[in-house]
Amino acid sequence: MASKHPIAFEGEASLDELAGVGKNRRFDEVVDDEDNGEIQVICRRPNPAPRNEQDKYIDVALAKPSRAFYFGDRNLYDQEANRFDQEEKARILNTGQYPRNLARFEELKRSCRRGFVIPFVGAGMSKSAGCPEWKEYLLGLCDDAHLDVHAMRERLEARADYEGVMNDLVQALGENRFNLDFERDFKTPEDISGAMTLLPRLFDNSAVTTNFDRVLETVYNLEGRPFVEKVTGRGMANAFFRAIPAGDRYLLKLHGNLDNAAERVLNRVEYDTAYGNDGNIHFDFPLPKLLRRLFTSYSFMFLGCSLSADRTIQTFMRVAQLEGQDNLPHHYALLACPTDRAERHAIDQRLADAHITPLWYPEGEHEHVERILELLLD
Repeated sequence: MASKHPIAFEGEASLDELAGVGKNRRFDEVVDDEDNGEIQVICRRPNPAPRNEQDKYIDVALAKPSRAFYFGDRNLYDQEANRFDQEEKARILNTGQYPRNLARFEELKRSCRRGFVIPFVGAGMSKSAGCPEWKEYLLGLCDDAHLDVHAMRERLEARADYEGVMNDLVQALGENRFNLDFERDFKTPEDISGAMTLLPRLFDNSAVTTNFDRVLETVYNLEGRPFVEKVTGRGMANAFFRAIPAGDRYLLKLHGNLDNAAERVLNRVEYDTAYGNDGNIHFDFPLPKLLRRLFTSYSFMFLGCSLSADRTIQTFMRVAQLEGQDNLPHHYALLACPTDRAERHAIDQRLADAHITPLWYPEGEHEHVERILELLLD
């Protein structure tokens, strides 16, 4: 990449030029990376004593090639930065495989910039931070509980019967034993990395989680943006609604904390108490009532959530049916795309019925979540 004409450097930079420094962080990192040969910035000065035509110029070492490029030829820099940005988006969003991803991403990014989006954080995000994966954790308890692990796996994978499996495990192990083991097994990792660490910068506001662990609270604390208060779905949740327009940082732990059975939603009895016990969604029960108010008022971004056919997604589907799709804000989810076409069709239909727009990434390649969040931060 070289300009055909020598560039005349101005003695002073304009305020507009100074304001633009660093706005293309990802592009600048590639330009400044000596090991990356994709983009090279070459600066030369006239040789005062050339021996021949090839010796007419002398290469000048650059401490910061991206800055030299930016101030040397702003138009060319902007063109190349824009080209790089579009190629990076296409690569990270897998637009060749999922062509609708780009438009959905741009829509989501605009909403995030305006502060209209609340993160809805599931177990997959804690796994990326170093906690056990929820399904495999439950299956790992089956031997101690003397339960058939193959039957339990079928219930989880084919029917998404997490609350039923959980109920059987707690009954077999005993609630006290389960609670003590869970506290130890899901102890917050000392070194948290991955997509979870990006959330405080992307969502400097309130958040919702179904997780029992304390990883989300920890990353916000480490970023110097602690939650002012934590509330639970079966507790004083009204404070959460007051916090959002006030700009306060509140965390809604939808299913409570593991160590507080009075406000927890873990086993089937607790799910029935929170959602209703006849297989229907009852909006006079605590969580459907709360979720309906949230889902009709704010945009969610589902992260680390499988959005399988559990009671939470069933509640959202019922809200969309009652309120009408045109009366709901847009909701988004980062989801691994199943390779099985029938399974993807079923998920697509379920999400459409719940008025949730997916941004897909390849199945098993969960590192894309972190990359997409980084794109949202750019």
